[in-house]
Amino acid sequence: MALITLLLAGTAVFAQTGKSKPPKEIAPAVQIYFDLNKSKLKKSEIAKLEKLLLDLKSKSEYRILLTGHTDSLGNDAYNLELSASRVDEVYDWLRTAGVDSVVLRKNYYGRSRPREGNADEEKRSKNRRVEITIYEKEKVVPPPAPPVVVKDTCGRDTMVFVGEGVSIKMNICEYTMRCKGNPRGCISVDRLTTLDEIFNNGTPLKTAKGEGFIWGGIINCKFAGDSCLSKPSSISFTVDAEMYKRAKLMALKAKGDNLEPDKATKITTTKSKDKITVTIPVKCSGTAFVASNAGRSKVAKFKDKTGTIANIYVVASDPTIIIPATKVGKFWIVNYKEVEGAKIIVKLNNDDETVISDIDVNSIRKTKKKGELRKKYKVKAKHLK
Repeated sequence: MALITLLLAGTAVFAQTGKSKPPKEIAPAVQIYFDLNKSKLKKSEIAKLEKLLLDLKSKSEYRILLTGHTDSLGNDAYNLELSASRVDEVYDWLRTAGVDSVVLRKNYYGRSRPREGNADEEKRSKNRRVEITIYEKEKVVPPPAPPVVVKDTCGRDTMVFVGEGVSIKMNICEYTMRCKGNPRGCISVDRLTTLDEIFNNGTPLKTAKGEGFIWGGIINCKFAGDSCLSKPSSISFTVDAEMYKRAKLMALKAKGDNLEPDKATKITTTKSKDKITVTIPVKCSGTAFVASNAGRSKVAKFKDKTGTIANIYVVASDPTIIIPATKVGKFWIVNYKEVEGAKIIVKLNNDDETVISDIDVNSIRKTKKKGELRKKYKVKAKHLK
């Protein structure tokens, strides 16, 4: 299963010394075009990539963003998968050519972000593309020399940056005491947000009622000495305001095979025009779960015609949504709300996984009988190839 993985946290720690300028484009974007319904690179487009490699030799520090797009023909699910395949094709070519994976980022949008209108074939051909944007590497201001500690000056906090968009607010004296002589290794915070990261973390993925989650992230925090802080502190990170406008993010805790609200941990959110800042209190090393219930106003029913299915999930990216199915007799039942760009992930008994994109759960209609569907979806062997 090809899922995008992007680690949004790091281990380097920098005390706040000022605002860094946002990264800017340092070269014109390169457009790589594809034939209709194809993701294979054409010779003419490979020549563009070879020229790009030559141009990159003159740059010492940069980041590359790959975004995949399609024309308007076909449905949303098909185009989303096709745009992802096109991004993967360019990504694999660049990696084979020697570009370090550290500088590469990728995303895909299906038909939702056309470059031209889709009125005729000439315009549609401009939308079947992967757009390559080259940014400068974000510069981080190094911390100054530790200040001299003066008595009775421990009544204030400092902000420490611990990764891309992740920071921790803690007492200034607590920071100085813990990080003296080891400023880059005294605190680490990892925020896991992608489908791969959350699946592989071994975290429960549903409530006791079978409801899935819209994920803000799994926060792994560790302090030097693995001991608790003596004064209140908090971790903050940002999410896209448009993607999470309906999400009610909260702290969760594991209980058996499920997650339930952690009433002892109060999350606060601050909204701006394009982002939401999420703040969660933290005192000790450990793991915090931040998510919103995905809703359960609809029901989908799947029948396993192969006899090989171990689990079924309805998933989406941007934001990350994971909704597990529950096996009831011969059927797998999924409780969900409408999920944009939804895909079906099937985990088999032999630990293999497969992605099904031709089942549109959003098109399900109920019958007049309460709780019943107009049709049942049968997962056949052709879906698992």
